[in-house]
Amino acid sequence: MPNPPQRVFLDTNVYLIGMAYPEGPEAEILRWAGFGQDEPGPVEIIASEEMFEQIRRVARRLRSKDWAGEILGHIWQDLQVRYVLLEPGVIASLEASRFIPREDTGVYLTAREGQAQCFISSNRELITILAQKTGEFECLTPSKFVEKYLR
Repeated sequence: MPNPPQRVFLDTNVYLIGMAYPEGPEAEILRWAGFGQDEPGPVEIIASEEMFEQIRRVARRLRSKDWAGEILGHIWQDLQVRYVLLEPGVIASLEASRFIPREDTGVYLTAREGQAQCFISSNRELITILAQKTGEFECLTPSKFVEKYLR
């Protein structure tokens, strides 16, 4: 088994599915990273305000604002976070280029600016686009990541 990457970007869906389904690969990745654990994991997790806003918006819609706050609290308290700032002009420019789906622009830029070595998402369409068009980082679904690095 190869050594896991040291800098990872977890897409919003990894946090939400991982919290909702504690037996799934998303939850296994979160635990490995230190989410809900006594000690942070062996990995730096890349985050940005754009990603946090997505988590707040979707978690509120699925369950409640308290659930959103619980997820964000675990991110800040449990994980080794590499926080990146995204320039609004860069976001707008990339959105206009239609390089990737508009709703995923902030996600992609967070991973890129944080120098992710691996991008983990349950959004198969997005990881296919990123893998084919950029090659900037390894793109894996949660189950593929667990299979490759954690088992």
